Amino acid sequence: MRVRLGIGAEDRVVLPQRDAEGLGLVDGDEIEVHTARGSFTVVSRPAGPRHAYFAGSLAALSVPEVFHFVFTTLKSGVLLLSCGSDRQRRSDAPDLPGELRRKSIYFRDGQVIFASSSDRADRLGAVLWRQGIVGREALERCGRLVASGRPLGQVLVDEELLTAGQLYSAMTLQVREIVLAAFLEGEGVFTFVEGPHDERNAVKLPERTKDLLLEGVKRVEELEALADVQDRDAVAMPTGSVARDLDLKEARLLEAVDGTRTARQAIDESQLGLYEGLRTLAVLVQRGLVSRLPDRLPTAPPEEEEVFTVTAEAAPAAARASGPFEIYRRIFKHIHAELAKVQRGARARLNSWFDKLPETQRPVFEGVRLDPDGEVDVAQVLLNVTRGGAYKGAAARARSLEALESFLAFALFEVKNCMPKAEAEKLLREVGRMQVGKA
Repeated sequence: MRVRLGIGAEDRVVLPQRDAEGLGLVDGDEIEVHTARGSFTVVSRPAGPRHAYFAGSLAALSVPEVFHFVFTTLKSGVLLLSCGSDRQRRSDAPDLPGELRRKSIYFRDGQVIFASSSDRADRLGAVLWRQGIVGREALERCGRLVASGRPLGQVLVDEELLTAGQLYSAMTLQVREIVLAAFLEGEGVFTFVEGPHDERNAVKLPERTKDLLLEGVKRVEELEALADVQDRDAVAMPTGSVARDLDLKEARLLEAVDGTRTARQAIDESQLGLYEGLRTLAVLVQRGLVSRLPDRLPTAPPEEEEVFTVTAEAAPAAARASGPFEIYRRIFKHIHAELAKVQRGARARLNSWFDKLPETQRPVFEGVRLDPDGEVDVAQVLLNVTRGGAYKGAAARARSLEALESFLAFALFEVKNCMPKAEAEKLLREVGRMQVGKA
């Protein structure tokens, strides 16, 4: 159901009478509204306690880090992302609703079960075309048959271009592509609203959230390595050279590069998606058909936004300073302190985990142990991962957080084994609050 919201007297949110009745609401009922930069709205009728939520800036907490928290804590709810132009943020221009990229990603017990997006490249038809499942002409013909209550997927089945089973697989692929595209967003805001939601459109993805996370950060690293297409908000200029032997994706993107659109706008027009679009644009630059884009200008975030970036040389200081690494450090110290109150040799028990690591994990935790005060050098984990060479940047951070989460799982296992039930449950609640920055 789509509704139009208005702001009434005394800061009341106003719904049209018919839509309010459709939601089972009457005048005076309480509702909850959760937004991300004014572009997303979730309206719900509270039943019992209000829905828990946490929100923030993607400059302070990246999409991979938010995903990591949701799947490791087995949360159910919806993640709302609202992202704008990097250049728009640099110029402090107001957000224009039509230029915001909006995604909603739904979780059940930490696993992705559905996603939706405002991006043209994330629409079902665009995904089917990119994957070579349905051709452009067939999609354009079926698009003219779409009507209220008869979406494109149903039309494709009615026209015998897809079977019902193929449509389900295509929707699963669409959800996967929306999720992976979310990892490429570095500027914007997010809101995660915990609680049950409508699961009529839920699908079963072939990958677990953990695997999607790793694939997402790999895509981030791959695009960061494309030196010729760094500033996505720069105008993409055709060189005028004669194009020969282009594949369908290259031809479609080159057609969209008209000298007035930015790289991101041209990719949006081509419906290739940012990942495929930037890789294809890099090929066009290398073939001399499009001019090289300038390097991306640094973004100066607002003062209230916390920025957390790490290099191999600066890893120890940066990881201690802020962000999820600092949260893990505080959690481990708190667990040790509480465990030591009821269990002799608590530090030795926790450190025993490091002594039994499989060979593949030992380099990640080299030189990492609890000290007598319960401190864990979480920065050393990030430094070890970065020095290993297999991961860097966002991928190194994601791998390091995954490693710290595995130690946390053991520490909480010890809590439940060694502490009285009531005290253990209290500590588990405290750790949960620390994970979302509320303690």
